[in-house]
Amino acid sequence: MTSNLFWIGPGLYETEIRGLKNDPVPFACLERLALYNRINTLSAIFNARRGWLGASLSAAEILTCLYFDLADIDPADPLSRDLILLGKGHAASIQYACLAGRGILSVEDLGRLNQCDGPQAHPDRLTPGIAANGGSLGQALSKACGLAMGQNRRVFVVLGDGELQEGQNWEAIQTIHRYGLSNVIPIIDRNGIQTGSAVADVKPVPDLGAVIEGFGLQAGIADGNRIHSVYTALKRARDNPRPAAVIADTRKAAGIPFMEANHTERGGFRWHGPVTGESDYRAALEALAAAPEAGPTGDAIRKYLSAKRPATASVRPGREKELSTGEAFGRALVRLAAEYPELTVLDADLEKACRLSAFARNHPGRFLEMGIAEQDMAGCAGGLALAGRIPVVNTYAAFLRRAFEQIYMNATEGTRILYAGHYAGLCYFADGKSHQCTGDVAMMRSIPGMAVLYPAFPGEVEPMLRWILEGGWNGPAYFRLHRSPAEIHGTSPPEFRFGRGIRIRETDGKTALVTAGPHMTSIVLSASKILGKQGKPCDVLVFSTLRPVDPGSLADLLGGYVRIFILEELHETGGLSDEIHLAFSRIGGNFRPPVIRHRAVRDLTFGTLDPSGLYAHFGFTPEAVARWIGIG
Repeated sequence: MTSNLFWIGPGLYETEIRGLKNDPVPFACLERLALYNRINTLSAIFNARRGWLGASLSAAEILTCLYFDLADIDPADPLSRDLILLGKGHAASIQYACLAGRGILSVEDLGRLNQCDGPQAHPDRLTPGIAANGGSLGQALSKACGLAMGQNRRVFVVLGDGELQEGQNWEAIQTIHRYGLSNVIPIIDRNGIQTGSAVADVKPVPDLGAVIEGFGLQAGIADGNRIHSVYTALKRARDNPRPAAVIADTRKAAGIPFMEANHTERGGFRWHGPVTGESDYRAALEALAAAPEAGPTGDAIRKYLSAKRPATASVRPGREKELSTGEAFGRALVRLAAEYPELTVLDADLEKACRLSAFARNHPGRFLEMGIAEQDMAGCAGGLALAGRIPVVNTYAAFLRRAFEQIYMNATEGTRILYAGHYAGLCYFADGKSHQCTGDVAMMRSIPGMAVLYPAFPGEVEPMLRWILEGGWNGPAYFRLHRSPAEIHGTSPPEFRFGRGIRIRETDGKTALVTAGPHMTSIVLSASKILGKQGKPCDVLVFSTLRPVDPGSLADLLGGYVRIFILEELHETGGLSDEIHLAFSRIGGNFRPPVIRHRAVRDLTFGTLDPSGLYAHFGFTPEAVARWIGIG
């Protein structure tokens, strides 16, 4: 597919790099290099159908100035060169374009963006030239302080203005001031938009420069999409003997006029994510070809566009007809809101992804957009619960890890708070280990008094919520939710019964497959059918409660089996298997548990473009499961 796209090869980069060495005023060369980086970023993201174009293009001039002039990143001297970290990991694609321009990566590497053997969606040290893993916002500046103190190296850190809502940034800025770390240079890409909304509408900082200077750093402001301005500001900060930061005013998706913006209505910015249609890709190339600095490159783009080429790729199908448990959760909140006026929904800058837009529109006074601030959100939820509300805390399952201490302290108060961990599990295949989560259940099970619910069927979600709201559980509860629907054919949603497993496929065998969650239920049902055709009957049991499981009902459900095979898309410790073993230990009497085999996620996840890639990697396909049971 990459051969059908327009790329800037190493020859043009080498020409401009030679020109930089001989030009005391490097701005024209840098403008052309920024254009090249934009072109390769656009093609990489379009090829992968994944990436964040807006966040990448706003940082084009910043990263071009650093990688091609102001930072010492000599590929021949990796141990002492300057480091460039991205706090805003969504700009990884243009960082990779810069690395390809410097010869550390290749254009072929860009064509493998987000594949298991290529650069990941967010910065990852497995990629040459990347110094630290990224993607989880607010951590890069602290890591830069450690690198600067541990190795006495200069570290540039590019941060998003929305990212500054994470409090750890301000802790790190105090560290920079306390230890006089003039070799750590924070650069704020102030493009004014986070995800799809304006930063000013979420958590505005009226005078960011004054705030930074109040913490003891000098602050310079530049036009971040004008090479001369941002180059001058970056050079001044680099050479400053005192700690200094740069605030670069930019535009999201800068360089492509029909995309770029620095303000938007709530949820209205379209180009946060990838370009997925060929017409948009071609229009973006046309815009880049029209840039004043394009010159012969513009002519080459126009020649490419005028040539008759096969379609680069068919657009992937839209959203599946089946409902995901995450979407079912959002719909249930809307329906239940009228019955429960104390229900209050909190969100951490993921309104659309967490399917909360309908609730926000219908109940604006009961929807709190907390921004990129999970700890603040969880703490605020604790106060709301003490005030008599029923808070529902929403973010990705991965990002609730940051608020673990706040969740624990809320639990010590015995209040009723619902935590919704969206985008959980292996079906979130694209965005890599910083965003994927398999350890959330272990985390939540470790909190005394926390109920852990994991609906396998969208139809279970509302009954679960209603049961909680009607007082079925008076403490905190965690809902593990998936972004993608699962195909579970021929099986109706069972009646929700808290603390109990359900037999959804019954044979005359003495072996059972035990699982949880929608996708694993689908896989296990298919594996059971394969085994049935082989003359190896195997029941299927599903648990939608992962804590607490009732020991008595467990003995009744599993007592007749000789062997059970537990499969879960959770980390191998702390999940369903551990809960079942705990319940077994509490049964007592003459109960003899069956022989247990266990398969779970044993290692770190990764990004891939294959929706089934992570399941296959960890042995979760119907065929692999059937083979495992056949020899088990």
